[in-house]
Amino acid sequence: MIRRLWSSRHALPLLILLILTLLYWAKVLFTGEVLLPGNMLAGFAPFGSNANAPWNILQWDSLAQYYPWRLYAARMLHQGQIPLWNPYQFSGAPFVANLQSAVFYPLNLSFWIFDVRYAFGISAALHTLLAAFGTYFLAQRWKLSRPASLLAAIGFAFCGYLAAWFVLPTLADTACWLPLLILLLELTADAPNNKRWSRLAIFSLALACAVLAGHVQIFLYIVAALILRALFLKTPFRALGLLILAGIWSFALAALQILPTLELAKLGHRAGGAGTVEAWTQFIAPRALQWSDLPSLFIPQWPFLSFNENFAYMGLVICLLAIIGIAIVIKRRSRQGGFAAALAIFGLLYALATPLAEVIFLYVPGVAQMGGPGRALLLWSFGAAMLAGFALDWLVKRESGKSTFVESSQNRGAGVPAGGLDSRVRGNDDVIDKSTFRRIHKSTFALSAIILLVVCGELFYNGQSAHPTSPASSIYPKTALTEWLQKNVPQNERIAFDTPRENSLRENWLPSELLQQIGRNHPIGVLPPNGAMVYGLNDINGYDSLSPKAYREFLLQGAGADVSPMLNGNMILFGSDRPSEMDALRVRFIVALGESSVRAYPSQKLELDPVWRGDGCTIYRRTINTKIPRRDGKDFYPGWKDGAYQPTTFRLGLFISLCAWFVAIGILSYYWLENK
Repeated sequence: MIRRLWSSRHALPLLILLILTLLYWAKVLFTGEVLLPGNMLAGFAPFGSNANAPWNILQWDSLAQYYPWRLYAARMLHQGQIPLWNPYQFSGAPFVANLQSAVFYPLNLSFWIFDVRYAFGISAALHTLLAAFGTYFLAQRWKLSRPASLLAAIGFAFCGYLAAWFVLPTLADTACWLPLLILLLELTADAPNNKRWSRLAIFSLALACAVLAGHVQIFLYIVAALILRALFLKTPFRALGLLILAGIWSFALAALQILPTLELAKLGHRAGGAGTVEAWTQFIAPRALQWSDLPSLFIPQWPFLSFNENFAYMGLVICLLAIIGIAIVIKRRSRQGGFAAALAIFGLLYALATPLAEVIFLYVPGVAQMGGPGRALLLWSFGAAMLAGFALDWLVKRESGKSTFVESSQNRGAGVPAGGLDSRVRGNDDVIDKSTFRRIHKSTFALSAIILLVVCGELFYNGQSAHPTSPASSIYPKTALTEWLQKNVPQNERIAFDTPRENSLRENWLPSELLQQIGRNHPIGVLPPNGAMVYGLNDINGYDSLSPKAYREFLLQGAGADVSPMLNGNMILFGSDRPSEMDALRVRFIVALGESSVRAYPSQKLELDPVWRGDGCTIYRRTINTKIPRRDGKDFYPGWKDGAYQPTTFRLGLFISLCAWFVAIGILSYYWLENK
């Protein structure tokens, strides 16, 4: 099959997409750089405490969450263990149940095989190919020319939306499945009866992979796009029915991940609660894409972007062609083009926090617990790329009447008369001579090549400036502080990395505009949340979108105030003067900023002895009152049995998944043997 593919008319476009992907990610594939913003660590102790170190709220999560999570999963899998439990954050918390851990996602294999730091770039390249190939073959199915299909593939795979989000892999990884899933939905809906079950199995497997990729909000956007596509098909009810069946089947295939995640979500701090008008007007709408931000769609590095989640640069050429494409699909009355236009317009209106988005936020269950509406720009980006393909297809056919690269012998196989062009481009039914034929094809090729080169230039320039890269050695390097803690802290005791509370710095840990008001560009902190995971240290703090509600309430009793920064409720930065909570959590050491010979830690209630100074920090040792009952993460989660974490949801999910995979493999094997 692969040999036939590469010897077919698709070989050149696919080869171009492969080469472009390697060039696009060359810096993190071939130069030793990694797709992580290592220079941001320089603002924290023990890595330098540089007040003017670079800081980007969006990109920071790659170091605060994804790198520690991927590293921990890789270490556990290398030991032959499924990482059901994470002892290093929140005094212990479920790990696999966190959907963004993506332990069972097939395309995360690169993280389990290669050095995790370099795997971020490898994974990004693989998903770029997934997005590019999926878009190309979908455009080909829609009868677009190969140059137009290539343009659509380049426009989506290298768009600013994915460029901005690839550093946070679960979001971008999930988004890259969109074009392939639309293609598989169409193929399944149009399949003859004798092939429908095999195609449904493949569609369900791909849908399960999108779930396992790890981002609920983006997956729901994909589901919305699939429902919309089904409505635009000639047989909408059949397509919707098959989509429902695929949804059920994919749920079963991914049950080992979904069931634990649902259980954890009920216990998390985001559980329950419908959207409110107050939340919409005070938090969501102000951080949505603003009308004044629209130039960011075609002007690179737009300096006035209201919120950096709202980045969806497509380039001037793609945007202009998308506008032309809308006119073309209206003229052609194209169902496919109508779907692309509807998807792009919906994504843009939703991201702009229009009344449509507000209604969805207020009345659709679960939406209020998700991220901002700017993430719906995925739908705009994909729809705009496909519309641009329609526009180029029209330009190509207007020149030559046929949609190809330079064609000769392939014309007959495509159903074109021996003369090379169909009757629509024959003036007065006269046969065009060979020189005219060559001239038309040269002009068509030149037009396509110029447009493709300009689009590549725009998107590549944006991508290289959007990707944060750094030397691998800058990612959580060994320090004197971390080595001391690794040698001296027993595994059954914990550490409190204290975040300063002067000037409300703990509460305002993330907003850069507030930091700049006090003359800083970077937050103050010691080994940021989840950083302890990298060094195998047990931290009472943590950073997770499903942080435990019961654990948070326990800490609130001691802190007497919110333990999260003002704009990031997913993060816990505990700072308490009360010894009872510290004793219950078995906190033996407190690490605070400052190396002075006097006590740097501000509390007068905790009896502390400084035992080490260095790297801009002081380590304090405290005496634990063992009469106070010990509290661990296991006290806040069900599933512990005989001293081991064995959640029923995972065992049940594993059984369901094995059954579903057995059925899928059985059906595909049957059809393969029958066809053979």
